[in-house]
Amino acid sequence: MIFQLLFIFMARIIDVSLGTIRMILVIRGDKIPAAIIGFFEILVYTVALGMVVGALDDPVKLMVFCTGFALGILVGSWIEEKLALGYRGIQVTIDHDEEHIVQELRDEGVAVTCWEASGKSGPKLVMNIFVKRSLAGSIADEIAEKAPDAFIVLMEPKFFQGGYIKKK
Repeated sequence: MIFQLLFIFMARIIDVSLGTIRMILVIRGDKIPAAIIGFFEILVYTVALGMVVGALDDPVKLMVFCTGFALGILVGSWIEEKLALGYRGIQVTIDHDEEHIVQELRDEGVAVTCWEASGKSGPKLVMNIFVKRSLAGSIADEIAEKAPDAFIVLMEPKFFQGGYIKKK
């Protein structure tokens, strides 16, 4: 009985984690890897469900099944965060007198496209940056440190083509 409960619990963690990663791949347009992951996700889910459906009068199995689902969401989110798949767009608005930040980022190998803008408090520069998702947080933090009043927006691009992107 304990082995069966442990199996149901672990199976739910695995299938929900796979489901989280599959959904992210679908959103990004990676259909083939998403389909392969989906196959294993539903295989594990069906086996676990089969162990619970015949025992709906057993509240312990049902609780273990549901608890595994909840923990699977957390584990799947954690795995996805660590994988940091894809790219992030960073749009930054800074005061014009902080334009040295553009060159500093370029010197670090970050591709920056910028243009002048006008804001409520005067002239601004808008920077457009696309980087691997794993780098986005550190670049945004670096900009915030250099320009504490910067307006920083992180975006998840679905598609882009051409240009230069820092990959490391």
